[in-house]
Amino acid sequence: MDETAIQALPTHRTRIVATIGPASQDVSVLERMIQAGMDVARLNFSHGTPENHATLIQSIRQASRNVGRPIAILADLPGPKIRIGEVEPSPLTLQAGQEFFLTTRPIQGNATGVSVSLKTLPQLVRPGDPVFLNDGEVELRVERIEGDTVYCRVQVGGEIASRKGLNLPGADLDLQVFTPEDRQWLAFAAEHRVELVSMSFVGRAEDLHEVRAAAEQLGYVPFLIAKIERRMAVERLDEILEAADGVMVARGDLGVEVPLEEVPLIQKRIVQHALARSRPVITATQMLESMRTNRRPTRAEVTDVANAIWDGTDAVMLSAESAAGRFPVESIQTMARIAAAAEKRRPETRAFLLGPRVEPKKDVSLSDLIAWSVDAALERTECAAVIVPTASGATARALSRFRLPVWIVAVTRDPLTAAALRLSYGVIPVKVDQWPESWDSWARDWIRRHGLSGDLALLVQGPSPRHPTRNHSLEYLRLR
Repeated sequence: MDETAIQALPTHRTRIVATIGPASQDVSVLERMIQAGMDVARLNFSHGTPENHATLIQSIRQASRNVGRPIAILADLPGPKIRIGEVEPSPLTLQAGQEFFLTTRPIQGNATGVSVSLKTLPQLVRPGDPVFLNDGEVELRVERIEGDTVYCRVQVGGEIASRKGLNLPGADLDLQVFTPEDRQWLAFAAEHRVELVSMSFVGRAEDLHEVRAAAEQLGYVPFLIAKIERRMAVERLDEILEAADGVMVARGDLGVEVPLEEVPLIQKRIVQHALARSRPVITATQMLESMRTNRRPTRAEVTDVANAIWDGTDAVMLSAESAAGRFPVESIQTMARIAAAAEKRRPETRAFLLGPRVEPKKDVSLSDLIAWSVDAALERTECAAVIVPTASGATARALSRFRLPVWIVAVTRDPLTAAALRLSYGVIPVKVDQWPESWDSWARDWIRRHGLSGDLALLVQGPSPRHPTRNHSLEYLRLR
């Protein structure tokens, strides 16, 4: 696909990640989702077979070619999540007060009980312990344990469905984070050249190092995203950020692992720490949950999405809304409208987003110093865009965290870099086969063809494989 071809620029700079599933698997639907503003297509490997996902990858790439807009694919590894087995019917509703059992025996689940994947469950719980199903929607209380079965009483009723998650808040499960199943899925992602990979239930930096080592053995270098969904991960956030390429605020399991009232503050902390390290951050889970069945979201959901953007998130994510809901395209359209409206107020919140402006220290990277300079330059001059030739994407990401008022046009020869930058706020990645002979001419042509106004552009450059001794520089380009 020619990524230098003219493409309409989005109306919003926040990225949209959408999970693909039965409601969105047709090429025609995927085309409309891309046109509506989807930047990254997420594949949830906790559900579906390799054959199913291979077909989805083919369909996503076909839709991308048809629309003429590149889309990155995110492979979400299952991780060691505890799940219930199959239930019939699925979904079914549990009522408060009823007895419900959990067993390690393989059975067909129903309204009286279900099997669980955690074989040590009877040894881990005691009478009085809480057990949560379906991201905390259903709460059980343990009453007694008999052999391989845990008998519970439903405290908070609700829907459960086949293979939904089970949480034991506070229990020390000592689980292997990078599982044999994850290794198989990682090999699948490598075979199909999936650009982004997210790791579930990360607890420490070593978990990410293990995935990178396994990928390296496959000759695979994906952009690696750590899902923050355990209390342990929150406590070790900084070391995880150093080891990861990006992070996801996975509020589903996180909201069960920690008290619900702590989730908003933890979300803000994760976003702020990620911004400080120029790591793109995705905010996920139930952002427009009611749009699974309704064409319009609730006021609270709209506020949630807007607040995540004001917090500084790079991307917002749809899960069941786009994978299994009735309105996958409308959900993306709604997300795009909320983002466009929220971003208009962003300048008023920048001091909160970025913290106090401090004097650069000696250990600040040259990329960060250049980013500070670009931010300062744009406060005093009107420019059409910031042009950033980049090999790794690091400089573009350093610029992105300042939430600049103009587009950052990241020009690269590396397709993985271009795909990864689709997660960064305000960045338009442009994949080229060869570096231009003249950046002045290239910038004038690109800006003119995309209808941007202004007499000046900023060119930000640093060392590259072609020019390893080049100094970091910031240059004004005259467009007229």
